[in-house]
Amino acid sequence: MKSASTPPPSSPPSPPTVIICPGNGCGNIRRSNWYGLLHDKLVNDHNIECVCENFPDPLHARREKWVPHMRAVAEKHGADSDPDNVVLIGHSSGAQASLRYAELYPVRGVVLVSATYSDLGDSHERASGYYPQPAGGGNESNPYLFDQMTKNCKRWIQFHSNDDPFIPLREAEQIRDGLGLTETYHMLPGRSHFFDFSPELLDAVLSLC
Repeated sequence: MKSASTPPPSSPPSPPTVIICPGNGCGNIRRSNWYGLLHDKLVNDHNIECVCENFPDPLHARREKWVPHMRAVAEKHGADSDPDNVVLIGHSSGAQASLRYAELYPVRGVVLVSATYSDLGDSHERASGYYPQPAGGGNESNPYLFDQMTKNCKRWIQFHSNDDPFIPLREAEQIRDGLGLTETYHMLPGRSHFFDFSPELLDAVLSLC
């Protein structure tokens, strides 16, 4: 009697494409903060595809424009033509967009840098559409769907600093707790709003690739 042939082992997935999601106000992303440097290190030193392109609506960073843009980038550049085979690294407004993206779409991994839970009373931030709003009785409208985020993405890494001039630590900790992070939450003292390159960010991205 002929034995059934053993199927060949499946090949591992290709390394994901990294998409850099900037903070608002960045008209030239390659020359803003650490985005261009991270791109060059990933591409030139580690042979990892990385997309570091300008986002639409850079001043207001509206959710209705940024999340569809990110999906279009993933569909165009996802490794193995798979839009889900991407890693997002989101800084400031880009972190908020990455959270909301993961509510809708599967993603291989997300790195959050300087994320906030609320709009901190800033009307400009509120208009971007990312943040939950008080709805009375202790409820929220436009809530974060953390269960959906963690269903769509199993690997999260978060960075914040104790001297961020814009976002108090308690805001980052609310995101941490919503996602259920422990070992992959990193409070790095003295990094302000992470305007400068930090090698820990590169290491975090590489760990997801």
